[in-house]
Amino acid sequence: MLDIRATSLAPHIVHYLNALNITAPMGSFEFVAQLQRQHLATFSFSSINAMQGVYLSLEAEALFDRVINKRQGGYCFEHNRIMYLVLQALGYDVRPALARVMLNGKIDNPRTHRVTLLKFADKTYTIEVGFGVKSPVFPIEVDQSTVFNEGRNQYQVERTTTSATVSLLAPEQLVLYQIDLSEVFEGDCEVGHFYSHQHHEAAFVNHLVVSRIESGQRYLIRNNQFIHSNEHTDVEVVQTIDNVVLLRTLLDEYFAIAASDEHLQVAFDKVRTRIAL
Repeated sequence: MLDIRATSLAPHIVHYLNALNITAPMGSFEFVAQLQRQHLATFSFSSINAMQGVYLSLEAEALFDRVINKRQGGYCFEHNRIMYLVLQALGYDVRPALARVMLNGKIDNPRTHRVTLLKFADKTYTIEVGFGVKSPVFPIEVDQSTVFNEGRNQYQVERTTTSATVSLLAPEQLVLYQIDLSEVFEGDCEVGHFYSHQHHEAAFVNHLVVSRIESGQRYLIRNNQFIHSNEHTDVEVVQTIDNVVLLRTLLDEYFAIAASDEHLQVAFDKVRTRIAL
């Protein structure tokens, strides 16, 4: 474990690093790769807070307290900001970027996904911990058009002078998002964050999405379905969530998400209302 007395890092960052078991030396590329994998395995993606209609602060201490200490989960503007702040504090060359999510096949979606770009050894990588169950679990180079393999998963980057489009080629073909490579400030991210968890038509305001990725196991709650995909056996198990008690059980067993009974009931009622429409 890190000794707070022996480091200049802020206590909330030290606590975060101590929650993970990273063996690679700080400053190395492998440290970043381990950090990405272990963050995805330890801290779940969740839209539960975004469904509550309350403002979610991105101020560092409040953000780390909500997502890391209290284990309430979060989405891209929370998880990827945490990753950015940690890597920045450790001396890595990082910057935020915004992307258009392309999962619905539309090319004119707003830029409502935050990513972290890392410059290391003259190459630029995405360090993605906030895209839910489809997240790559390793850094992806975005300087040129290329294809990357990780286990059964194959990803493609299509690079232009102004953007990098990241797609999943296997086990299914799916365009994930298009990263805008222009300069982005925290204020730009704040605008996207505000829309994404406050606008009445925003996806995460209306849909329950919870996910975690660990050692080839991908766990997902999408509205009233729980999906467990085992990448080692190619077996997928789907279960219907028909009551809030089962929802609580799944969150405890597979996601380590802490949510109040009130918040779970709000989320479950929204899901039930949408299904009934």
